[in-house]
Amino acid sequence: MSERWLWTQKEDIGPSARFGYAMAYEVARQRVILFGGSGAGTTRFNDTWEWDGDAWTQVADMGPSVRWYSGMTYDDSHQRLVLFGGVTTEANNTLGETWEWNGTEWTQVADIGPAPRLGCALA
Repeated sequence: MSERWLWTQKEDIGPSARFGYAMAYEVARQRVILFGGSGAGTTRFNDTWEWDGDAWTQVADMGPSVRWYSGMTYDDSHQRLVLFGGVTTEANNTLGETWEWNGTEWTQVADIGPAPRLGCALA
């Protein structure tokens, strides 16, 4: 194995450090979308960021409530991202809402469905 891989830093600004965020690739617009998560201490997020291959841009700070450990995937037939579940700060309340991102804004499309959960996977 003589191949050598090198990392190149593309950007030094963008979303703050966090864990438990949801992230998926939006095929129609060729963007990676990041939503929410949890930061240091009691810092929680409900912001939406996109990566276009060169830079991070915050594209929304309204939509789903603060949450982390949600599941997110791309729905190719509707060309939207789908976000489900997660946990919020209110006594670690597990959520069962379904939201869609159309590239511009979030819309809640269901609050009834699978049982509330966190750490779920969507495909």
